[in-house]
Formats: sequence, C-alpha cells, structure tokens
Amino acid sequence: MTPGSFRHPWRLAIALLVLARAARAEGDDPRELVKRVLDAVPKVALTARATLTSDRGWTRELALSRAFVDGADASYLEVTAPLDLKDTRFLLIDRAEGRDEQFIYVPTVKRAMQVSEETRKQPFLGSDFDVSDMVRPELDAFTYRVVGDETVVGRAARLVEAMPKAPEKELYAKTVSAIDPRDLLVLRVQFFDAKGALRKVWTLDTVERVDGHWIPMAQRMEDLKDGHWSRLTLAEVRYGADVSPDVFKRSHLNR
Repeated sequence: MTPGSFRHPWRLAIALLVLARAARAEGDDPRELVKRVLDAVPKVALTARATLTSDRGWTRELALSRAFVDGADASYLEVTAPLDLKDTRFLLIDRAEGRDEQFIYVPTVKRAMQVSEETRKQPFLGSDFDVSDMVRPELDAFTYRVVGDETVVGRAARLVEAMPKAPEKELYAKTVSAIDPRDLLVLRVQFFDAKGALRKVWTLDTVERVDGHWIPMAQRMEDLKDGHWSRLTLAEVRYGADVSPDVFKRSHLNR
C-alpha cells in the first residue's frame, strides 16, 4: 500500500474489500475445508478406553488402539465387557488412496471376517452408530457446498453439505457437517434420507486438548426415526503410545 492510498480513503476501502472477498472465497472452498479437517487428524499412535452407552440402559466397554501404518489410518477395537460380547474385535483400515477395509472377529465362530457393504450399514454393537460411522469418509466420493454458518456447541461453524457421487452405495442421501474452521473440528453431522428427512444427528459433546491434539472425549448419535440415542466416551487417552504394528494386521484378530 502506497502513502498516496491513505490520501484517497476510497482506494483503501476498495483494497480492503478485495482482500476480504479473496479471503472469504478461499475459506468457502468446502472440499478444501473437509480435506484440512481430515489432514488434521494426528498421525501419532493412540490408546484409550472407550465406553458405549445408550438410553436403553446397556453399556459396552472397549479397548482402542490407533495408528498410521503403511500410509493408512488403522484402528483396532476390542470389546472387554459385557461378557456376552467380550473378545469381539474390529480392525478398521482407512486409506487415503485405495479401498478401505473393515474386519470383525466374532468369538462364537472363532474367526475374522471382512465386513461387507451391507454390514457397514448395520448398527455398531447394537448402537445408533453404524459401522460406517466408525471410519472417516472418502474425500472424493462426495461433492461439497457451503450451505450456511451457525453457532454449534458454542463455536462458530461453517455448514458443509456432502452429496454422494454414488448414492446407491451410501446409507444416506446427504449429510450436513458443522465444521469449526479455526480448530478444524467437526462439531455436528446431520444425516438425511432420500426424501430429504433428517434421520440422525451426530454431535461432539466434549472435546479436550490432549498432548497438543484435539480429541473427541464424548460424542452422541441420535436416531430421530426411532427416538433413541447412543453415546461414545473416551478415557485414559494416551498419544505416542507404544503400539506394535502387528496389532493392525488381520492375523491379530485371530490370536
């Protein structure tokens, strides 16, 4: 900005308007915002204890391990209680490129099986979370647009609509995610069916800073169709944990 600009306030006003519009345009790229959220996921090993509860009165306890292995985001979950579900194990492999994979070990049949497309649409351990909700979405499987701004759980959020490019493969016709663009946190996700009806709502109830990383300590999924909810909480979260890469192999499920 030259000194002469200040002698002509209108020049300064126009310059500021152009800069504001440029910044707004950059921030309004919804695909880039979603990508930044996905890229912000810490790439360090993590262990935690998870508790899954519902308004129907049941509780499931799980041990969780997570790490980036061979370029993939890998999660291992093992049910530790109740007794009838104990030793049920899940292995979730999210790849930046290529096909994601999910496996489940069922104690009653004593073998690990790959999760099918239909099984991904089923409830996770009988909760209001589906199996597909436990893995991050494939970025380029959707088209995105900004549909507004809103204050969600006390944070300024941008609302990003995601429409599947292959709707026949998805359980929902679209989602609308409320994203905090400053801390790159997804605060809420609304799930809509093919008729445009809002069917489920996921909300980030509690988020904490652990070892310099944001971690969702409590999250809730509400099923508006059936009128009930489930809540997933984390405890004893440890980043930088010593987790063997063998934990994230299918063979580990059958140990």
